[in-house]
Amino acid sequence: MTLSIIIFSRDDAEHLERCLACLSEDRADVLHEVIVVDNASRDRSLEVTKAFASKLPLQVISLQADTAFSVGNNLGLERATGEYILFLNPDTLPTAALLQRCLAVLADTPEAGLVGPSLVYPDGDSQGNGWTLPAPAALLKEHLGLARREVPQGGNGVSEVGWLMGCFLMGSRDLLVSLGGFDPDFWFHGTDLELCARVLAGGHLVLRVDDEWLVHVGHRCWDAQRRKASHQALVRYTRREHGALAASGLGSLARLAEVLRP
Repeated sequence: MTLSIIIFSRDDAEHLERCLACLSEDRADVLHEVIVVDNASRDRSLEVTKAFASKLPLQVISLQADTAFSVGNNLGLERATGEYILFLNPDTLPTAALLQRCLAVLADTPEAGLVGPSLVYPDGDSQGNGWTLPAPAALLKEHLGLARREVPQGGNGVSEVGWLMGCFLMGSRDLLVSLGGFDPDFWFHGTDLELCARVLAGGHLVLRVDDEWLVHVGHRCWDAQRRKASHQALVRYTRREHGALAASGLGSLARLAEVLRP
């Protein structure tokens, strides 16, 4: 098994340096290449990346204009040659053991399409990952506090979920290429949801490895702009999957929730 890791990054030199250091210091035998897609960074990201050229099998794609997460990762996918692909955020601290475990789950589960780990914040607090696909009725229950979207752990170390966070998505190159990678109609928010939905629609599984943990900095609290962008992506997804009426209702519900937000 060979693995290509694609890291799409913009103005995130500090996190990128730590991520690449993890990959170089605790290197999995299966690591075939690391492809850093630099999204027109204005900080020292390119310097950081080039400093690892002698420590990792590294490629750099340097973009000159701000580009969508979906498009940038797809450029990396076009360049990748490993048997398996990992879309990885720069604000993560991956380990060789984690990479090997997720690859083993993919290899041992022929119907698996995408795999991701449990997540923790740098201080060790649990970070949600692995949700059911959003549907109008379920979303209404969530807003009313009657249901949770996150799938509980199944007890055998691996759980079937509908949707994994895009900070770590691993799957076979053949499958991801056949799907066309991420949908460019989604800029950033909703890219992971949309891809996972298509994987499931194709008869494959989306799996969370419950007994392996990845440190992901992420965002504990979202500002209004980020919440708005997330709601808009969810409405776009709902329109495609459930129709215009459901999307309109969800949009109204999201705006009401924002107005009532304490």
